[in-house]
Amino acid sequence: MARALRVVVVDGWYHVTARGNRGEPLFLNDEDRRGFLGLVSELPERFGLEVPAYVLMNNHYHLLVRTPQGNLSHAIRWLNVTYSVRFNGTHRQSGHVFQGRFKSLVIEDEAGVVEVARYLHLNPVRITGLGLGKEDQRRAKVVGCSDPGRELVERRLKSLGQWEWSSWRVYSGAEPVPPWLETRTIRGGCGGRTRVEQRRALRKFTESPVRQGALECPWDRLRGGLVLGSEEFAQRVLKQLRGNRGEHTAVRRLEREGRPAWSALVAAAEAELGRPWKTMLETHGDWGRDGTMLVAVRYGRRRLVEVVREIPGLQYAAAAQAVKRFAAALEGNREKSRFVARLRVKLSLV
Repeated sequence: MARALRVVVVDGWYHVTARGNRGEPLFLNDEDRRGFLGLVSELPERFGLEVPAYVLMNNHYHLLVRTPQGNLSHAIRWLNVTYSVRFNGTHRQSGHVFQGRFKSLVIEDEAGVVEVARYLHLNPVRITGLGLGKEDQRRAKVVGCSDPGRELVERRLKSLGQWEWSSWRVYSGAEPVPPWLETRTIRGGCGGRTRVEQRRALRKFTESPVRQGALECPWDRLRGGLVLGSEEFAQRVLKQLRGNRGEHTAVRRLEREGRPAWSALVAAAEAELGRPWKTMLETHGDWGRDGTMLVAVRYGRRRLVEVVREIPGLQYAAAAQAVKRFAAALEGNREKSRFVARLRVKLSLV
């Protein structure tokens, strides 16, 4: 299995998570949890990381971090290895504590950071007993949310506020701010001028899904399983990943998500040449098909085998020869060169 890609962004925001080996508990007691948070508190001084949010669950943890020095892997590797050594020593165990490498997702901007922080903070109430488990959320997407009633809402909010191992208790005012927790970004992310106004706005933002029963998940909008942000940001990340390991599954996924639909390619070709796609396919000597295939493969982030599937009766070998001939004819042919250039502009294929 390929190793997980690491997107290295200087001054970047990340969501980081790691699970216990085979799904087993990472924390057997509160001493384990306090010890882990003690290590997290060292990340700012040791590695220059900013840590604005966290939550510890029984068999995994979530961290939200910013990396001014672009050294996420070094920092989280130290955190996990140090905790593993201490965990095994304390509990007289041996072997792996974590299940493989940690996972990280890069976040484009502070709006995404605030959204991910809410996701982290709501983890403790994402349980079936409160009507907020995975099946409850799937059902809510299909049939909508019913009124949970005042009693259930109060139970949810109480459970959220009582979870000790989350930075939400700091943001809600239940605990003082530890010196290592960077609260400015999230505290002011929902509006408000004064601290009181900011806390009120953040509380409303965080608690509203709990009251309604619909816990939106930011990962539904991930690009390529790696990036939470705009298409432009995802493509910048893709450019970096191509340089590192261009055949990785995550890279191919980002490429697929960032490319125009085949129907959009065809429509653009029809508009540019002034004739229907069917005519291009059936007329001998019409180069519209071959030019469209070249744009799709060279600039549209499509493999030729995918293009062939879109054109009935076309064989791979014939398609490869057609694209090769069209590419060779581009130099010195103003009409064909203009066709390619205009399709790229129309479809934003840079």
